[in-house]
Amino acid sequence: MSLTPTARERRKEYARFLLMFVFLGFAMKILSEFIHEMGHAFTVLMLGGEILGISIRAEWPFTLSHTRWVIPNPTRMNLAMIAIAGILFETVTSIVGQSILLLRRRMRPVYQVSIFWLSFWTYLSPVVYLLMGAFQPFGDVLDLVNAIQVPRLLIGGIGVTLFISCTYLLSLILRDIFSNILDLSTASDAVSYFWAFLHTFFVLVTIVTYGLPMRPTITAASIVVIFIWSYICARWLFMFVSRLRGAEMLWPQKYVKPSPESPTSVKDPARKLKLGYAVLFSAALISALLTGHMINQYISTYNVVMKTSITAEVVNIELDPNDPQLDLSVKILNPTGENMTLDRIEFDIKLNNKFMHHQVLYPIPTIRPGLYATFNRTVFLPKDRMFTLEEATRDDSWEWTVSGSGYVVTMFGETLLRFKSDSTCKPQVV
Repeated sequence: MSLTPTARERRKEYARFLLMFVFLGFAMKILSEFIHEMGHAFTVLMLGGEILGISIRAEWPFTLSHTRWVIPNPTRMNLAMIAIAGILFETVTSIVGQSILLLRRRMRPVYQVSIFWLSFWTYLSPVVYLLMGAFQPFGDVLDLVNAIQVPRLLIGGIGVTLFISCTYLLSLILRDIFSNILDLSTASDAVSYFWAFLHTFFVLVTIVTYGLPMRPTITAASIVVIFIWSYICARWLFMFVSRLRGAEMLWPQKYVKPSPESPTSVKDPARKLKLGYAVLFSAALISALLTGHMINQYISTYNVVMKTSITAEVVNIELDPNDPQLDLSVKILNPTGENMTLDRIEFDIKLNNKFMHHQVLYPIPTIRPGLYATFNRTVFLPKDRMFTLEEATRDDSWEWTVSGSGYVVTMFGETLLRFKSDSTCKPQVV
C-alpha cells in the first residue's frame, strides 16, 4: 500500500532530523574535546608555561585527546589547577548551554540540537571523571589528587549533584527538541530511548575496546537486559520527577484502559500492570547486578591495562660482522595488589626510525605487587640490516626505539599492554 504524500513528507522529515541529530552529536563531541583541552592550555599559559602540542582525536572514544605542556618549577597548586581546568571549562560550558536552551524557547532546530549536544558532552565528561574518580581516580582526577589532597567524598558529591541536576534538565531540553516533530507523549518516550541507547552504546564501545567481560553468550544476554534496565530507569526517573513538578505523564495510561461496562475490566488491567511492574523491576534488578559485576571487572583490569609500565632500552651494542647483537634492559612495574606474570613481550626494534627486527621475549619473571622487575636480554640482529647500521655509523646517529606489547591474561582473556621506549646507545666495535 502506497504512502500518502503527507506520510512521505513526515518520513522525510524524520530522516532529515535523525541525520542532523547524529551528525551534530559527533561534531559537538569533537568541539567538547577542544574545549576540555583549551581549559588545560589556557591555565598553563596563565601560569607562565608553554604549550608543546595539543592533540584532538576525532576517532573518540577509541582514542583520547591530550595536551603536552611544560612549566618551569610548577608548584603542587599549579599542577592541581591545570588538572581541574579541563573539567571546569566543560562544566561551565554545559551550564551556559543548558541555560540558553531553557530560557530561549524559540530557536532554529540546527542551533537547538547543536547546543544540546555540546551541553550534553561537556556534562558527561566531568560527571564520568568525578563519579568514577571518587572510587578509582584516573585521568585529570588522578592528576588532581596526586597534586593536592582532595577528599574522595567531595569529588563524588560534586559528581552526583551534577549527574542528577543536569540529567533531568537535559531530559527536559531533549523532550522539547523531540516535540518539534513528535507529539508530547512520544517525545517523552524518545527521551527514555535516548538514554537507553546511549548506555548500551557505551557498554558496546567498552567491550569492543577492552574485550568481553564474560563469556560471549552471557555478555549478549547482559547487553539486552542492560538496555531494558536503562530504558526503565530513564523512563521512571523522568516520570517521577515530572509528577513532582505537576507535569502530566501519559505513559502509565497506555496500559490501563478501564471499561465502565464491567467492574472486573478495571481490576484485570490493574493486576496485569502490577505484574508487569514486578517483571520489569526484576529485570532491572538483575541488570543492575550484572552491570555492577561488569564495572567491577573493568575497574580491576583498568589498573593492569592503564597503570602497568613497561620499558625496554638498548644499553649495549656489539657490531660483530657475523652476529651483530644488542642488549636490552627491560623494566616492568606491577601496579596491582597481586603477583603479575606476563605471558610474553612482542616488540619491534628501530634504529633512527628504520625497522631492524621483530622479537618475542619469554618467559617473563613474575613481578611482585607494587614493585619493578628488571632483567636483561640479548637480541641478535639480522645480517640483512647491516646497511642500516652502516648508515648510523656514517651519520654518528644511534637513536633506538623499542615499541610493542606485553601480553597478560586478565578476566577479559589475553590483554595487550602497549609500550614505547626511546634510548640512545652507541656500539662497541669488536
